Amino acid sequence: MTSGTVQSITPAAGAGSPAAGQVRRARAVVVTRTVAYVFTVVMLGFGLLPIVTAVTERRSWWVVIVGAGGFAVVATAFIRLVTHAMRHPWSNRRREDALLVTGIVLLLPVLVDRNWQVIGFLALAAVAVTFRPRYGLLMAAGVLVLITVERILLDTPGVVFLTVQDVLTGAALAGIIVLVAFIEELFTARAEVARLAVDAERVRFARDLHDTLGHNLSAIALKSELALRLLDRDAVRARSELNDVYGIARDSLRDVRTVVKGYRRDSLQRELEGVQSVLVAAGVRCEVATPAEALPAPVEEVLAWAVREAATNLLRHSSASRCRISMHRSDDEVRLDVANDGAASPAPTDDIGGSGLTGLAERLAPLGGTLTAGHRADGEFVLTVLVPC
Repeated sequence: MTSGTVQSITPAAGAGSPAAGQVRRARAVVVTRTVAYVFTVVMLGFGLLPIVTAVTERRSWWVVIVGAGGFAVVATAFIRLVTHAMRHPWSNRRREDALLVTGIVLLLPVLVDRNWQVIGFLALAAVAVTFRPRYGLLMAAGVLVLITVERILLDTPGVVFLTVQDVLTGAALAGIIVLVAFIEELFTARAEVARLAVDAERVRFARDLHDTLGHNLSAIALKSELALRLLDRDAVRARSELNDVYGIARDSLRDVRTVVKGYRRDSLQRELEGVQSVLVAAGVRCEVATPAEALPAPVEEVLAWAVREAATNLLRHSSASRCRISMHRSDDEVRLDVANDGAASPAPTDDIGGSGLTGLAERLAPLGGTLTAGHRADGEFVLTVLVPC
């Protein structure tokens, strides 16, 4: 046996069909992205108002051309920024676009026409979704102050109305952009949870199958070998051993079915009786001392697994002549000791990379239990399990 390290396993949520989950994710992301793009285009439509006003009022041609050109740059940079922010909000990667949008939004009213103050919300939304939230909100507040001061200096009517409009529209636009990113992250996280659930189920199946069949197959091999040796000199006892092999094989078939279903529950008393029978048949004197009072079902189950694993490793890796299984219960915990006098030093590793004791440690972790194994000063090898109860 080898010392096991206690590991914890986080229960994973059940997952539905992966294909169906991918379809739902794709639909949700497409719908929210479409809504975000439509809302963005509608908001950019505010930029047409100053152009239409300049044309209908027969303003100078440079007012129309410079205003339209500046707005085209703003719209292009803003759409590029939105496309990136819907996947990676607050990444600072499109700060050039955000600063370009902010700069042109501030310059158009001063250099061209104060009617361009109607698109001030684009600057607020741009910095809010580009920079880290802490700095983005501060920058958005600073841009709002600059726009408000500019409106006051240009003697723009309805400053308060325009300011409230910028705050509400900018917040709505930034919110829907970030919402798309959150929805995509949510479905990505759900897909990861589903993958982890599958991995956890594979680990559970491999651990249960190893722990279940490892002991039973060792017992079958041992009793079959004993029956072959007794066949010519003690047919009655050989028949008894073969009956035991038959019973263990049937139990193994039942256990495999319950492992597949995930409903396996071990009885500690039944496990102790089975282990004692197998060890005695192998020529190992086995003493069992356990408390009479009942234990909680989860504690009893994990202790049954511990007894099974200890006996399996003893049969595989030691030449023990005696084994002692003792259990002591205090007010707040149960202690199980399985000692034998035949383990090699240093202790050999368990089969399959030590997965038996590792699996046992994983079973103990959710209950807060611990597992230790090692040689005492008197040479005995002791597996100790402590489980709160």
